[in-house]
Amino acid sequence: MKKKLLSSLLITLLFTSNVYAADAKVNIDINNNSANITLNSLDSNVHSLQLNITVENSNGNVDFEPAQKFNYIKKIQNGNTISILIDNGDSLTENGNLNVGTLKFTNTPTLSENVTLEVVDLDKSLQGTTTNIKANVKKDNTESNNSGNSSINNSSSSSGSGANIGSSNNNTQNNNENTNKPENKPSSSIDINAMYPVVRQSNFGDTANHWANEPIKYLADRGIINGMNDTTFAPNNNITRAEFITLLAKMDNIDINKHKAENFTDVPSDAWFNPYVDWAAKNGITSGITANTFAPNDNITREQMAVMIERFANYKNFNLNNNKEKINFTDSTNISSYASSSVAKVQQAGIINGRPDGSFAPKANATRGESAQMIYTMLTIQ
Repeated sequence: MKKKLLSSLLITLLFTSNVYAADAKVNIDINNNSANITLNSLDSNVHSLQLNITVENSNGNVDFEPAQKFNYIKKIQNGNTISILIDNGDSLTENGNLNVGTLKFTNTPTLSENVTLEVVDLDKSLQGTTTNIKANVKKDNTESNNSGNSSINNSSSSSGSGANIGSSNNNTQNNNENTNKPENKPSSSIDINAMYPVVRQSNFGDTANHWANEPIKYLADRGIINGMNDTTFAPNNNITRAEFITLLAKMDNIDINKHKAENFTDVPSDAWFNPYVDWAAKNGITSGITANTFAPNDNITREQMAVMIERFANYKNFNLNNNKEKINFTDSTNISSYASSSVAKVQQAGIINGRPDGSFAPKANATRGESAQMIYTMLTIQ
């Protein structure tokens, strides 16, 4: 059956003439010896495609790991062109987006921006043809800032998951937040795609036109965040401290049966977030508002989120490279002392930005969409 589908795909792609890939966008993210490929703005009924990518340097063996259970062929043409052919028998895309998979090279590859894409559309008599496209190729841990929101870039939010650390109004918390801080031991060999593979296809009706749609879908497809239900994400809702802590704990794939928080008087033993708060406290991600309170239902603030993200990155050995120039925020004196260095670190990493007026607004709350954008950036800069 597989050979039949792929043979039909080859014949269709080679002998038809209508163009349906002209508006497609090809993104190639190179990290060390891997190149992850995603497609955007495809027709929603595309069920087969062929993508041709040119390798500009000699690279030995090339392997391909599909992001989903596709019927596929990977072949090398003329020594330097990699062709990936996919046939799904049904629509490949989710809202016009597709994570194709990852190419694995012997050495760090140099890939041409000039690619060709052929598609087959179920609604257009299975016709398609080659379209020349300039791919967005990113290399060496650089990531463009693509947030449509000026207040916070990159984060992930999850229904019933996430939390915050620290409070700007309590000296006891400031002392707590400076205690048991995870040691920064960045790794240069993190494979985010292997760590967080695609496990499902999300479809939230309320994010299609939202500026954070791409990061929300990226994280939801990998099971990192959840919606309020299968069709609603509520990207503009605020995210609480308990929710944000839970989000990070789930990214660490913890066993909730091995965690039980007993030190915080406002974290009930039967609360859904109890084991996640315990994980965060024991791993130095948070120390609470005071020595014995966590404030799980308070909305997380921007400075608290910055501290938590930096500590989680250190805990996971994620890199927080200086990708951006340091911003001297106009309200820097309003940033709590415990959060000052974290704000600077995540800002220079490109994870969080200031307001259009030059301020940081450290005490302002963050939304689920903003959280998704932050976490997304933290992962994609690895």
